[in-house]
Amino acid sequence: MATINNAVSAYTNAGQSFAADGMAARDVQPKPLPGQDFSQVLQTAARESIQSLKEAESLSAAAIAGKADIREVVAAVSNAEMTLETVVNVRDKVVNAYNEIIRMPI
Repeated sequence: MATINNAVSAYTNAGQSFAADGMAARDVQPKPLPGQDFSQVLQTAARESIQSLKEAESLSAAAIAGKADIREVVAAVSNAEMTLETVVNVRDKVVNAYNEIIRMPI
C-alpha cells in the first residue's frame, strides 16, 4: 500500500510542478536531440535491431550448448521477435508513404 501512496504523491507533485510552471502536461513535447537528423535516427534504430537479433541468436546457440539459462533465451528471443515485427511495420509504413507520394499529381 505504501508504494501506491508513493506513486500517487509523485503524480500529484508532478502535476503541481507543471501548474507552477504555467504549463499543462499536454503542452510538454519531447525535444529532438541536437545534431540528430532522421537518417541518424534510422541508422541507430537499425543498429539496435541488428544487435537485438544477434543477441538472441548467440543466446540460442549458448542454450543449445547448455551454457545459457532458458529464461534469458526466452526473453532475448521475445525481444528479437518484437524488434523484427517493429522493423517490418516501419518498412510497410515507409513503402505505403512512398506509394502515396508516387500517386500524387504534380
